[in-house]
Amino acid sequence: MRKVILRMKEQNKYEVIKELVDHNGNKKRAALELGLSVRQINRLIKKYKEKGKSRFCPR
Repeated sequence: MRKVILRMKEQNKYEVIKELVDHNGNKKRAALELGLSVRQINRLIKKYKEKGKSRFCPR
């Protein structure tokens, strides 16, 4: 497995989503913090559960 390096914006998204999933956090609070909708947060959670950190890399 190769090392994943993220930009600051993607790293912030990753950390917020990781914390949300690990500690069963509040999706509305995460949405406000990232400036996204709850629906987009749900999509990021799904991506995180599928592939982990590598899904947050810009394509």
